[in-house]
Amino acid sequence: MSNLPTISIVVPSFNQGQYLRETLQSLVDQEYPALEVIIQDGGSRDDSVAIAQEFVQAYPGVFRLFAEKDDGQADALNRGFRRATGTILGFLNSDDTLYPRVLHSVAREIDPSRDRHVVMGRSLFTGVNSRYVGVEHPAEYISHFEHLAIWKRGYNTIPQPSVFWHKEVSERCGLLDVNEHHALDYDLFCRFSRHYWIHKVDELWSTYRMHDESKSAQRTEAEVLELSIGVSRKHWGSWLSPLRWRCELSHWAYRKHFSDHARHHARRAEQAFRQRKLLSAMWELLMTTLYSPKMARDRLVYGWLSQRVPGLLRKVVTRDTSFHGQHNDGWIGPSFIAQLEIPGDAQTLQYRLEHVPQVRHDRFEVQLLVEGTVADRRLLDDPGQFRLAADVSGLQGQRVHVEIKSGSYFIPREIMGLDDNRELSIKLNEVRFDHI
Repeated sequence: MSNLPTISIVVPSFNQGQYLRETLQSLVDQEYPALEVIIQDGGSRDDSVAIAQEFVQAYPGVFRLFAEKDDGQADALNRGFRRATGTILGFLNSDDTLYPRVLHSVAREIDPSRDRHVVMGRSLFTGVNSRYVGVEHPAEYISHFEHLAIWKRGYNTIPQPSVFWHKEVSERCGLLDVNEHHALDYDLFCRFSRHYWIHKVDELWSTYRMHDESKSAQRTEAEVLELSIGVSRKHWGSWLSPLRWRCELSHWAYRKHFSDHARHHARRAEQAFRQRKLLSAMWELLMTTLYSPKMARDRLVYGWLSQRVPGLLRKVVTRDTSFHGQHNDGWIGPSFIAQLEIPGDAQTLQYRLEHVPQVRHDRFEVQLLVEGTVADRRLLDDPGQFRLAADVSGLQGQRVHVEIKSGSYFIPREIMGLDDNRELSIKLNEVRFDHI
């Protein structure tokens, strides 16, 4: 136990007393013997300071409180990190939590001798008044370029509460940018990924709370994306850098140009396929690929295969998406995932869904899985509402993993020319339990 590295967690605090106790208790529940928690309170007017002092008094060897005026969250975090003495660093916002004994996994996974300087686990959205509640935060790292190319997916795939790093990373990359007030974690991880691989650990490490007062709820998804693209630009480098040119060209091609030409040829390809004019179809597929490889893949290749390739092979060729929740307008993608508490008197779980066909989005299978087992399925031929149901009488009082899988999806930008890159399958109108 004495060989465990010291882990320093900074908790920025400002008027989040209603959540702070749960956050700090989750750190106590780590039962990690070499833990240092630095609470940076920026002048809370609620009971945050009193709650923090309770933990300082109860665990004086773990918690330290600094109540002082700061210039925002980034400044508060930097103050905490400058005071940190640990070999491993991380920060936990005052409304998020860690799952028990996560830090033992962190200590095992971070190992500079194996080139593991930065690690991340998975994170679950919790809270109220958000469509993301019960869904996991996307957790994926491919490369430095892909992390910068946030316009390709529309969101950050690094779940901040589940990220930890060796102190060498901060010494090389610096602390947070005090001029960045919204995407400060994305900015930090852009700098990390320039020099270090972000290693994913397939374990659920944290909860990420969504509520009306959180910064994530103050802006629309489109606004957050534009802010994040602005942050990404800071890391493209000079015009003499190949990375700068790659980012510029990717952003230009993906968002600003070629879409109309690509859609034109994609429509002609679909028409030729329906008329069995295979040579013409292949030519139009090639032209679509020249203008937009992503549109050719998603609209034509995956669309065609998802209609025709059965069984296990369909699972291989049908693309998954990192977003598994429900959008504001009711749409869900090819994989919708939820964690549900089954009431003690529940007999049946029912989902009311709606098929709204698009150009090629007209015939496919939808499955409802509970704990990985198919409970119901429907082959969709015609538009309209339908239901999927599962017997949950044997799961009463348990928390279960539920997934709705769709055999096809479309992207509005590529079908209708809208500024919308989401992968959409069907609409989810209602979820309910039928009771005994």
